[in-house]
Amino acid sequence: MFDHLSPKQQVILNVNEGCFVVKACPGSGKTYSVAARIARLLHDDESFNAGIAALSFTNVACDEISQKLKEDFHYPHQLSYPNFIGTLDSFFNQYVFLPYGHLIMECGKRPQLVGEPYGVWTKAKGSKRYRTQNGEQVCYAADPDYYFDCVSFDLSGEIIPIVTAREFHFSFKKYYKLNGDRYKDIQDIMDAKWANFKLGFANQSDANYISLQVLLKYPLIAKTLALKFKYIIVDEAQDTNAIQMRLIDVLHGYGAKNIMLIGDRDQSIFEWNHANPSLFDEKFQKWPGIELDENRRSSQLICNFSKPLSSFARFFAVNPEVAKWDFQPQVLGYDRLAAGVNSASFDKVMQTFMACCEQNGVSVRKDKVAVIFRGRDGIQYLGVTKTLDLHDQQPWESQHYYVREMARGKFMLEEGEFKAGYKLLERGLLEGLGNAKFPGYHLSQQTIQNAIEQRGFRAHRDYLFELIQLIPATTGLTLNEWVDQTNAALKNANKTLVLKVKKAKSNLRVSHIFSQDTSSGFLLPFTVGTIHSVKGRTFDAVLLILGKKAGNKSNYTTMLTKGPKEGEHEELRNIYVGITRPRKVLILAVPNDDVHTWTQFMK
Repeated sequence: MFDHLSPKQQVILNVNEGCFVVKACPGSGKTYSVAARIARLLHDDESFNAGIAALSFTNVACDEISQKLKEDFHYPHQLSYPNFIGTLDSFFNQYVFLPYGHLIMECGKRPQLVGEPYGVWTKAKGSKRYRTQNGEQVCYAADPDYYFDCVSFDLSGEIIPIVTAREFHFSFKKYYKLNGDRYKDIQDIMDAKWANFKLGFANQSDANYISLQVLLKYPLIAKTLALKFKYIIVDEAQDTNAIQMRLIDVLHGYGAKNIMLIGDRDQSIFEWNHANPSLFDEKFQKWPGIELDENRRSSQLICNFSKPLSSFARFFAVNPEVAKWDFQPQVLGYDRLAAGVNSASFDKVMQTFMACCEQNGVSVRKDKVAVIFRGRDGIQYLGVTKTLDLHDQQPWESQHYYVREMARGKFMLEEGEFKAGYKLLERGLLEGLGNAKFPGYHLSQQTIQNAIEQRGFRAHRDYLFELIQLIPATTGLTLNEWVDQTNAALKNANKTLVLKVKKAKSNLRVSHIFSQDTSSGFLLPFTVGTIHSVKGRTFDAVLLILGKKAGNKSNYTTMLTKGPKEGEHEELRNIYVGITRPRKVLILAVPNDDVHTWTQFMK
């Protein structure tokens, strides 16, 4: 069953006990190695009472492990008791936060997870207030509850942002006054956090922080969990943040003696969410380490091209199908104008890329070809209009944020996104009805589930369909027009729900506001997306488009010639992730005056 694994994969397979770290290069068969180790442990002893916990950072990654167990190692069943396979978050949710979080939160009941991915946090959304400054609309105030899903806590119990800085109307750089007190904005948000904790609400980052407090305060809970699993395997371990790594350390300290961490620190691109690859590096130095330096995805020429951005001394292309593919990755330039990109110049880049695909026998399909960029603004390179930035426009009223969910859900239904549209309408309608009775009401996923159980699934669905049928189509309507027509329809049906928006900012078509939520803007034959959206995926050909600078960071050429400043290393890791996606064809598109610097650096 395991004969075809490489010698280094065999080392991972045959570690019987102890803690160790695997540093894996792109395309090294990392997930395959994880599945192989699980299969071997199950094969050797399916009867041990303490199970295997196989953890990663996304459900997609966990599903991939399960799929490989089934297809490559003939393990027919989903891992179940006494084993666990799931995300790191779901592991601590299930075994610590949900059963014991109330001990820290003082909510007197089982806590509820809110915010993404569990549902939109709507309490006080729409409360931001703006004023004109230097010709731009700048936010200067917001209800502290607005930020509940935007902040969490660090190891010391201080508030930290978990979204980008532009979301806030103040700077976290001004945290303490000279007298040691927190600034008012910070203190108000901290007070709001704990007030909502006492109501039983927490976002996922809060859940991890609270889980850590539970394990530290109640050692018996920590010891029981540590001894529940004989083996713990953490995939994509480079993406752990300080609290997640501390949780792993606590379990290790209380008896979890067989822990495997596996990942690629060069692909850590979630520092905005406090991922810290240095934690992975520290474990690689402290625990026994194994390097997987054989790339089964890309040609050797692509491996060589990406080497300047890698911490590996070298990695080797070993897939006989593509290892000797003779396409040399290229750096192409395009012209920039004061108002943006010269479309004629960029068209030449696209034409060259498509010609390279054809010459290398690559079919231009979504599963074979990708055009990717650093941020969502990159879609403009392809002539697709940038979607409205709702954070700047804010047509939503405080305590009526459910209107956004209703409008978005109705629009998605009309675009054929039936499941997602129904879920949004369900949330929006139920929260709107609750808000009519209790202003400031927030609807959690658990509350929705309770409503389904009380009514019965069929009755609940019929009740919602009746309401949905009352709501007019969004086609061709501005948000103002749609809200007026919806209110009229609800009033005629004697429903108490009334929709409100900011009239002065709602004269945009609903389709303009929400076109990003469907595939309508992406009717292209190849995959289009950000680097983050394609992480972990493989394509035959990739075009990576970069601008002059990395967001609000330094120019790329400055980073390449002088080295990245503090906080900029992730920008180069982003590029590394992008250029290690293809098997055969890779083109990097940069502004014309940067071509020389990029070409010299990537030699």
